[in-house]
Amino acid sequence: MTITTRKPTGQTSWPFILLAGVEGGGKTWAAVEATGMESVDRAFFIELGEGMADEYGQVPGADFEIIEHDGTVGMIREAIAWASAHPAAEGKNNMLIFDSLTELWELITENAQAEANRRATRKGRKIPEGGIRIDMDLWNRAGDTWEGVMGQLRRFPGVVIGTARLEKVTLMDDEGRPTKEKDWKIQAQKRLPYRVQVIVQARQPRTWTMTKIATTVPALQLQPGQERTFNDFSVVKLLETMGVGANTAPATFREAVQDDSLADNPQPKQKPQQEATAEQLAEFARKATEQSDEALKKGLVYYQRMKDTQRVEIVQAEISHRAQRNVQDQLDGEVVEGELVEA
Repeated sequence: MTITTRKPTGQTSWPFILLAGVEGGGKTWAAVEATGMESVDRAFFIELGEGMADEYGQVPGADFEIIEHDGTVGMIREAIAWASAHPAAEGKNNMLIFDSLTELWELITENAQAEANRRATRKGRKIPEGGIRIDMDLWNRAGDTWEGVMGQLRRFPGVVIGTARLEKVTLMDDEGRPTKEKDWKIQAQKRLPYRVQVIVQARQPRTWTMTKIATTVPALQLQPGQERTFNDFSVVKLLETMGVGANTAPATFREAVQDDSLADNPQPKQKPQQEATAEQLAEFARKATEQSDEALKKGLVYYQRMKDTQRVEIVQAEISHRAQRNVQDQLDGEVVEGELVEA
């Protein structure tokens, strides 16, 4: 295996920003405001568990596209892959908004609970109110699914803005007993704060406090435990101050890859596959639209075997898109005396 090195570019990377706030805090409004930035080419909006995506189109300057999906984790991941495969125009960047990550984690845990209940039913056990206790292996699967989505968001070739609920909760002592102290907690998977570059909280409507930022811009840096309250916060101002613009570079994020280094009988190492560029993935996505259904199925099997997650996601998204289109074609027509006519 050949090892290569390179000098750091010094360029700002696309940030993953988390807007966490109380109900009615202005999280989504602040996110969609940023879609009108001059530097943004296409802004994609994935809504889960909310219901105002269309209405947010009235926000002054907002310019985004809603990605429709069926509410399942699988299709949500396909939607992210689809958005990631579309390159921005020269000198511009795309943006992705996910509203909300709280709802995503609740969906994943509901899936784990449903499987725990199914296991109990197969064994003839009665399901108590509240469901069967979720086994550790299911929690591990839920965590893996969450991290898979986080990996997709962190690889997106542009700015990513996620929203989450923020609640004030009672703190527990070392023995798990409630104390008199309270603190603000982001309602999502516990590792979310470690997966984003910036966290800005709305503890009351439109009052914003930054609790985390990873940046080399001295004016924005926080000392450990420090917070910064903004008098007039906007995502646009934040991005501009961070230096995010036409010269922003793709994130250097690399997912950890499980191997057999601790196995009793490790297998010979294969040459790792080089990660494709955004341009290569965009061309691959374009060619996928020209392939037959059978070719796509064969390609999916091949890329799954090669563990090429990027191309697997693109092929899955194209297959899902065709399936939806076929269903819609059927719904758009009706049978009249044995003939199919347009409704």
